[in-house]
Amino acid sequence: MAARAAALPAVVAAGGLLLHPALPGGAEKEGEKPRRVINIVAERFYFAPAEIKLRSGEVVELRIRSLDTNHGFMIPEAGVNVVVPKRGKGDARILFRAQRKGAFEFLCSKPCGAGHTLMRGRIVVE
Repeated sequence: MAARAAALPAVVAAGGLLLHPALPGGAEKEGEKPRRVINIVAERFYFAPAEIKLRSGEVVELRIRSLDTNHGFMIPEAGVNVVVPKRGKGDARILFRAQRKGAFEFLCSKPCGAGHTLMRGRIVVE
């Protein structure tokens, strides 16, 4: 079961990113077909991989899975914030289109312990 942000429609942020939670059945329902799936692991106190490289215009599906407790996955510049369920309870899925070049931070948005602020990464659009 994919975790989804409750009233989060497709968003074109000022940063030039298009993001929205993936729908059951895949990206085709939104007219987008991801070229690839990027699996991200969340665990106290890191994301792996911590850096994701994309080409401008590329559409991908981010699948975030926790190896321990609940985490959050936030991309502040895009207004995206989803819950990553605890281990064994599913994953969070986000369709992502990189519309402009640059580096975009992602971080854990759900306090998960003393090293919570270390849970950061970035998406680099080339």
